Amino acid sequence: MNFNELSRSMAMWKFRTNRKIRFRVFRKLQGMLAMNEALSRALERLWYNSSEMGKYPNRPAALALREWLQKDRAGQSLSEGMAGWVPSAELYMIRAGEESGTVAKSLASIQMMGESARQMRSAISQAVSYPIFMIILISGVLWMFGVNLISNMRANAPKAVMESIGPLADVSDFIMQWGIAVALVVVTLMILVTVTLPFWCGRIRAKFDKYPPWSWFRIWQGTGFMLGISALMGAQVPLRRALEIMEQQGNPWMRERVSAAIVAVLQGKNLGEALRMNDFGFPDPQVALDMEILSERGDIGAVIEEVTQEWIREQIDELRTQSVVVRNMGLAVVGATIAFAMMSILHITVVITDSTKGGGNF
Repeated sequence: MNFNELSRSMAMWKFRTNRKIRFRVFRKLQGMLAMNEALSRALERLWYNSSEMGKYPNRPAALALREWLQKDRAGQSLSEGMAGWVPSAELYMIRAGEESGTVAKSLASIQMMGESARQMRSAISQAVSYPIFMIILISGVLWMFGVNLISNMRANAPKAVMESIGPLADVSDFIMQWGIAVALVVVTLMILVTVTLPFWCGRIRAKFDKYPPWSWFRIWQGTGFMLGISALMGAQVPLRRALEIMEQQGNPWMRERVSAAIVAVLQGKNLGEALRMNDFGFPDPQVALDMEILSERGDIGAVIEEVTQEWIREQIDELRTQSVVVRNMGLAVVGATIAFAMMSILHITVVITDSTKGGGNF
């Protein structure tokens, strides 16, 4: 690989992973196309803008736009030019927009999806981070009091003192013997659950999807599915084709659910009925019921978008509430752990003081 190829690969990776840079280009391109400006002319003007009149031609956005422009002039479509430069989910959206002649609307939908996904990702991150933080905090408190303190006391404290701190000594013994093993088991389970989230399928998994952390994954994936379907159907893509696009870009967990919905659609069911019939509870049982009623309307794309945005707001509020509950419960557990340790230390102090005053034998 020569320097130019390496530079292109790095620019492609940066543009594909940097949502801020990518959406800045999308926003400008969408505005130009919405004003009926020719794609070739719009890309050329954007290249001059991103490279500052050719002064910085190696910026990721400038390299991307130059390649898109070159491929457009060679007769290729915008989605063909963007291949490798944008995530596959966004590429499918743009391709669907080309099929229906609504590329500008597809670009607008991508930006809307990105913002909604960001809000959902933030809410889920908060719900996940609090339990992890509390586990680490409690482990640190127990290790500090139960191991460091008790180990030193066993080496230096009188026998009478050690006999008086039975509960704390038992905790210390458990941590010394099993602490690392328990920590490894917890970490292994967390890694196992995280790794298998996109791959574990079947009816048993559908039951687990009702409870965290699997329910958080269902909400996250369901959000992307609903936003994608909304944007595709808003771009006049037929329901079956929209579902096929979502199936192609999905992970095994998603494909199982979308495939079942496609089978129901082929039997003549609307989107809500197709989602409800498979008993996966995807993306959410209430959403499926709402869609079953509203799917009969003509403006199905706008209806799905409205239902999706309402559901996202509800899920974000619910996740934030769960975060607060977990935080408060964690603080209570941490407080109780510290109180237990402090009471044990206070008891030790009293025993030492009494033994000293009484002149007891150590």
